[in-house]
Amino acid sequence: MFVDEVTIEETPDLSNRELFFLGSPVLIKRHIEEKVIEYGFDNPLSGKLLEDTLKTKMQKAGILDDGTLHIEFDLSYAKKKKKLVWYEGISNKANMCPVIIHGSNELKQFAWNVGLGNSTGIGFGSIY
Repeated sequence: MFVDEVTIEETPDLSNRELFFLGSPVLIKRHIEEKVIEYGFDNPLSGKLLEDTLKTKMQKAGILDDGTLHIEFDLSYAKKKKKLVWYEGISNKANMCPVIIHGSNELKQFAWNVGLGNSTGIGFGSIY
């Protein structure tokens, strides 16, 4: 993959939005007892794990948690699916399902800019 052009745009006002579609699959994983566990949209823990990951990124960026953040997958979406994505020879079970984000405009804008879940630096978790 090559990037031909980059256009920087202002972050939109997201105060009246809660439903976000995916620009790329969302990966949720945790290292537990020397194993990597990947979580799907159908796991009841998935929303909380997305919140925890975003809160960690917020803390590193100096953004205060105002207590309003709540993330969940939109399980009513008819075309939700899990997708196997390969990166440098490693398979990742990722999610293709819109997300609902409750919270302040600042928190939703932060999620918009940094992405959701794990491995956002390699392209996972883009929302729009």
